[in-house]
Order: sequence, then structure tokens, then C-alpha cells
Amino acid sequence: MTASDRPWSLRRRLTGRVLALVMGAWLGTILLSSYVLNHEMNESFDEELRALVETTVLYLDASPGNSIPRTIGVETNDGERVLRIIAPGHEPGPAPWPALTQDGFHDAPGWRVLRHAAEGVIIEAAHANGWRSEEMLEAAMAFLVLALPLFGLLLWALGRTVAEATAPVAQLAATVSGRSPDDLSPVATDRLPQELRPLAEAFDAYLARIGALRQAERDFVANAAHELRTPLAALRGRLELSRDPDAAAVVETVDALTRRVERLLQLARLEAGVGLGRGPSDLVRILRLLIDELRRADHHPIRFDDSDLDSLPVAADADALAILLRNLLENALEHGTGEVRLRLTPDGTVRVENPTRATSLPRTRFARGETSAGLGLGLSLIEALAQAMEVPMRHSVSNGIACIELDFPLQRSGADRAPA
Repeated sequence: MTASDRPWSLRRRLTGRVLALVMGAWLGTILLSSYVLNHEMNESFDEELRALVETTVLYLDASPGNSIPRTIGVETNDGERVLRIIAPGHEPGPAPWPALTQDGFHDAPGWRVLRHAAEGVIIEAAHANGWRSEEMLEAAMAFLVLALPLFGLLLWALGRTVAEATAPVAQLAATVSGRSPDDLSPVATDRLPQELRPLAEAFDAYLARIGALRQAERDFVANAAHELRTPLAALRGRLELSRDPDAAAVVETVDALTRRVERLLQLARLEAGVGLGRGPSDLVRILRLLIDELRRADHHPIRFDDSDLDSLPVAADADALAILLRNLLENALEHGTGEVRLRLTPDGTVRVENPTRATSLPRTRFARGETSAGLGLGLSLIEALAQAMEVPMRHSVSNGIACIELDFPLQRSGADRAPA
């Protein structure tokens, strides 16, 4: 996977870029503040030197007698702040900077010196540049320490702001991803920001187009299946009246085609949501009627274990239930190789087992089984009906036995409709 193919987060990217912008602006502010702080502190230090010199002049003016030359402060060689008083006619003491001849501020190597001549003496006050830099660094560090809580607060506020700003995007994504495949209802746009409304409106238009295409497909299947029923019935009647010996074989083909047309029509009714009520329906009665009808055909035998139940009301529409169970039994009879075992339990579970040469069941519509000559509509219609009726379904193939289980919800007591 290349870097361009990796999934990326809008929130993380927005947070990173805003944070980088804020950090850059903060760093620039710190550098500018450091420059201004250094300038202002140097001015304060110069004012301190000037005040020291003026105070010394006032002291000398008020002192009687001659001034005594001296050097006040830490040792001259490694001191940080030095005050020198140089009396005329006396040899000046050693100084860590070269001799100065003019009054005013001087930048000597490693020192900032103020020279002033007054009251017959020369006064020199100096600060070491290293001491000044150290004081400025301590002030800057104190500024940074005080700014760290503000920086943490900024990170927290930035995370909250980005999360709130991108919340509609996450909500829209969750709404779309949480939809079922058959949900084509429009997306609510009343709470979306202006930047996301075009996306939601385009998505709604796309859903409307899909809905129109699916409706056209359902109409075509339903109309085609409905229109084919009458010609097939007429064709079968003519074949039964024919004396041609090959007509009997063709009748079986017409019957198979009729069953497929019926399944297409049932599938169209299912997708249109026709006949999906909540019953109640008598599951035992419907199973016995279907078994009696299917036993008259040339199929494998059906062994029905009804658990000695006379009736079992379930919460399902009678027509939809009959279509589901008929397709379930026909699927077992057509694709099985032996006796079909049907078991009904008091909790509403219907279990159908039949021997088969297949090792798996087809999973998608129009996917044929390994030993099937059909179109793969039977199991697809069973699954679609079970899903629409909210009936849990399980199917498997093991040791040459295909098994399908359906768990029908039992009808609650006190229903106001009689069982079908």
C-alpha cells in the first residue's frame, strides 16, 4: 500500500495543520518577544548603570575631603558588576576592559561600561555581558514556563474545536454507513452545515435514481412474469391435448418454466412489500396443506414430524408464510437426492433436511448449486422472504445432508384475528 492509498483522517489532518500554523505563529511571537525583551532589559540595565553613577556622584559631592580611588564589586577579573572610582594623580587599579578616554556608554569586549567624570574623579560602572545574557535567559525561561499551561489549554481547545467542527461530517458518515442496503430514504439536511449540504443533496439524488431503477426493474419482472402465466397455461393445455408422444416431455419443461415464472412474480411482490403482515397464521395447518399438495407430484417422499402439535399460531402473514415454506420444500425436493425430513418444534422452529450431492448452497441470486439445473432463485427467494419477515434463518451442508432452519416468532396471546 502506497502512502497515497492509505486512509487518512480529516480531523487529524485539520488538527495537524492548524497546530502547525499556531506553533509557527507562537514560535515567531516568542522570537520577536525575546528580541524585544532583550532590548528592554538592556535599556533597564543601562538605566541601572546611570542611576549608580549619579548616586555615586551625589555621594562624592556630599563627602568631605579627597576622594579615595577604589573598585567596588566582585573581583575585577571574574566579577559581574563593577564600580570604579579613579582619583586624579593616582594610578588607576586594574580593570577587565581597556582604558576609556570619553564619557558615555562603551561596549568593551565582554562588558558594557558607563564612564562619567565629575567632582574631580572618573567614575566607571560596568556590567558583564554574560551576566546580562544570563538574566535575560532567566526572564525568557520564566516567560516560557508561564506559557506552557496556556499551550496545553490551546491544544485542548483546538482539539475540541476541530472535533465540533468535523462532527457533522462524522455524523453524516455514520448515518450513511448505518443504512441498510434497501433504505433509499433521503438524508436529513436540516442540521447539516452549508459545506455538506451539496454532498447530501447529491447523495439523495443518487438514491432517488437508484430507487427509480429498482422500481423499473421490479415493474418489468412483475409485468413479464404476469404476462407469461397465461401463455404458459394455454401452451400446457394444448400440449396435454396433443397426441404427439413428445408432448408429455414438453409438459414437464413448461411446468418447470411456470414455476420459475411464479418465483419471479413472488420475488417482485416481495421487493414491492406486498403481503408482509404480522398474521397470525397457523403454521401447522399451512405446512400440512403444502405437504399434501406436493405429495401429489412426482417428488421424493416428505416425512413430517409435527411434535404432536394440532396448531401453532405464528406472527406472520399467511400468504408470505405459504410462499416461503413452499419454496423451501420445493427447493429441498428439486435439489435433494432422497427423502425430505421436515420437523416443527413448539418454539416455532422449522427444520428441513434432505440428502444432497452438493457440498455448499448457492449464496447469491442466479447462482446455481453444484447439482442444480435451475436459475438459483429458490434459496435467494427464501432468504429474501425470511429477511423481510424478520425470521432468523440458518443453512448448512454437512456429511451429504443439506439443512435449513427457520425460527418463526410465536403469536402473542390475545390476538384479535383468527389464525389462517
